[in-house]
Amino acid sequence: MKPRAGRLPIPVAALVIVFLSLPASCAMDQGHRENLGVAQWARDLSSNERAELEIALPAEALREFLPLSEIFYARITSRRFNSRATFEDPSVRQFFPTVAAYSDYYAALVDALDRAHIRFNRPSRVDLLGIAVSESGTLLLALRITGRNDLPLRFWNATLLRTDEWVWREDRWFIVPGKV
Repeated sequence: MKPRAGRLPIPVAALVIVFLSLPASCAMDQGHRENLGVAQWARDLSSNERAELEIALPAEALREFLPLSEIFYARITSRRFNSRATFEDPSVRQFFPTVAAYSDYYAALVDALDRAHIRFNRPSRVDLLGIAVSESGTLLLALRITGRNDLPLRFWNATLLRTDEWVWREDRWFIVPGKV
């Protein structure tokens, strides 16, 4: 069957429509994924934990905390931690009040990743398991850090359970380093 002049055959016209609508649907999908980001990061928080946060934190601190913590832990995934380039990255350093605090946190994290046998000290995923408010008003985040296993003949992932402490000070969130 020969198409008439000026008209595309139906299958070609359908392909053109699908091809032209792809960028729009991809953009909507990307926006949908971004909107789910915090929901996915905080999906394991119980209603009691959420209520405790609402009571303990000022509105601005509460609004900023989950997105900010998600950004921080996304930045530390898929990075090699026993490298100078990662240590000197200002996008990670900005979450700490001083260079000394960052150095302490970084050293403790590298040591913990090494002891957990996470290959190349490169976590591939960080999950937020829970949040508790301490007596001093800081937030204690229960985390599960996952990465490839560095031990021979272990094809499964290695896991590190860790608690990080965050504090709201001077209208900003900072990570409090643990003891090295």
